[in-house]
Amino acid sequence: MLDFSALRLSIPLVGGLLAATVGLVLQLLGRRLTAGSLGRVLVLRSRLSLTVTILVSFGAWWLLTLLGPDVLPLPRGGAEVRDELIFIGLIWTLLRWKGEIWRQADSYSQQVFPKLPHRERLFLFDLSDKLFTVLVVVIIGMELLRLLGTPTALIATAGGFGAAALGFGARTIVENGLSGISLYINRPFVVGDSIRIPSEDLNGTVQAISWFYSELRDPERQPIFIPNSIFTIKPIVNIARIDSRRVWIDFGLRYDDRAAIEPIISELRELLKAHPLVDHQKAPAVHFVGYGESRLNLRLLCYVASGEITTAWDLQQELLLRIGEVVEKHQAAMSFPTQTLIQT
Repeated sequence: MLDFSALRLSIPLVGGLLAATVGLVLQLLGRRLTAGSLGRVLVLRSRLSLTVTILVSFGAWWLLTLLGPDVLPLPRGGAEVRDELIFIGLIWTLLRWKGEIWRQADSYSQQVFPKLPHRERLFLFDLSDKLFTVLVVVIIGMELLRLLGTPTALIATAGGFGAAALGFGARTIVENGLSGISLYINRPFVVGDSIRIPSEDLNGTVQAISWFYSELRDPERQPIFIPNSIFTIKPIVNIARIDSRRVWIDFGLRYDDRAAIEPIISELRELLKAHPLVDHQKAPAVHFVGYGESRLNLRLLCYVASGEITTAWDLQQELLLRIGEVVEKHQAAMSFPTQTLIQT
């Protein structure tokens, strides 16, 4: 005959031995992987959740065997509870992975996609996060349905009521959800891009793209949460995709300096032609553009060979200083408003 006392005693011993073995194997495996690598971090993050899961599941199974079928009748003698606790532990492990990956998404994305640009890496990681979340939710939902023993006909009926609810009572949710999917397919912007919504007078850096809303951080560092449906019906300006920025400088000379206009323009054109930060595929220009009330109006226009705003600011600052030097070199001067008082 089967010795139930020995069986009951073996359950916690096997559980403890299995937990210790798993913890030791994960510890040794983690140490063999490269320090700071994503693989090592995930292995070490799994150690706590898996060992605790094994101990709790086998402990619960043991307690149920001690209680016996008279107290809590279960078809498999408590093994089903053990299996469900192991399932919960695996979900816990996956969620710990998710949290760890997003805690240092920039560093880990560079390890996984070393040859992709920064924006592309963050987009793929963001998409992976959404798909991972959907996968976890689907697995949990299927497991709950299995535990409840839900028949197929009931699932279909519930689906019909769910579709009706979505159609009549959750239109906004559906619109935002579909718009969120559209953002991942069409990719008008990704996390890290600076965007502007002119019609809503909103601008900021994209912090997160969720299923139903997206988060921006405005120049004052305030968070802005925008429903995704806005992005499908409103024009969006993606500032991050500017290939070259324009530098436009208006300045004026005195009316007494008309003779210096042509040499000043000629020297500034040569300066732009030789400058390494100027995009020469978009022809730079310096022109005399009109007579003002108290000055001769000149304009310098060029494009920066980079889309970075800081590079544009640096070039603009340098050109402003050089314009002053060139004007002074030709014995001219910047104008300022004047009035002539004629006494009679």
